[in-house]
Amino acid sequence: MNLKTGIAASIGAALCFTIMDAFVKSLGHIGTGELTFFRGLIGLAFLPVLARFSQTPVFSGKNRLLLLLRGLFGGSGIIFVFLSIQGLTLGDASILTQLSAFFMCILSPLFLKEQWPSHVLPGLIMITAGTFLVLQIWNYSAFNVYALYGLAGAVCSAAAYITIGLLGEKGGHSDIEIIFYFQLCSMLLGGILTASDFVLPSGIEWLWIGGMSFSALAAQMLLTWAYQHTHSLVVSFTMYTGVLFHVWFGWILWDETLTLYSEIGGVLILAGSAFLLLLKQKVSSRI
Repeated sequence: MNLKTGIAASIGAALCFTIMDAFVKSLGHIGTGELTFFRGLIGLAFLPVLARFSQTPVFSGKNRLLLLLRGLFGGSGIIFVFLSIQGLTLGDASILTQLSAFFMCILSPLFLKEQWPSHVLPGLIMITAGTFLVLQIWNYSAFNVYALYGLAGAVCSAAAYITIGLLGEKGGHSDIEIIFYFQLCSMLLGGILTASDFVLPSGIEWLWIGGMSFSALAAQMLLTWAYQHTHSLVVSFTMYTGVLFHVWFGWILWDETLTLYSEIGGVLILAGSAFLLLLKQKVSSRI
């Protein structure tokens, strides 16, 4: 494994995901469904190119229901994240996506062959407290539907990771096959949402849509490359730089700043997620 290459690739993936979200925020007037549709469509168009480099058969022909669930959860997660970006700062939206680790902790023992140690509680408490601070549930003006979209996106992301874990247990599935179902379901879900009010983009909007889609594709490729070249624990930790990138982009492009509650809550969520990640690694090493 090449540590430097893996770290560089994971930081690059975090940056590309941030660029994608910045394009989404800039294109808020187009509509979340339409953006999700184009993201999936352009991603599908480039899958044949990626398939040429796959060393395993692209389509296995098995576990189609599980693959479909992965695609539906992933596509729904994208929609909810895109919706949250329109009403939250980039930093807050990014912080809420980190809650997927919290929901993974709850779902993993139910669906995967993973058992968490009893001392997982401190991490859960940190994440829960951080979430309350970021959402400011006592403040009606701050706790809005966009925050709930962010929470829903984290739940869907966790569910998507669970299905990927189940597919990994069964074996025989290429990364391209899993991505194919994700892009296909994203396109279909986005198409359904925008069917009644589809507006054809024009001019520079096509450039922004292309930038959104290609940055998402680049992020996925870099993340896969990172996991192939260094330890998954290192990649997961390094991906937290995405929160910092989101804060920077929001500040530079839209003059966004985090509240003190978001700053403290974000630190608690990241610290709690890192704590759970370390515990998961210790548990996995004993199996």
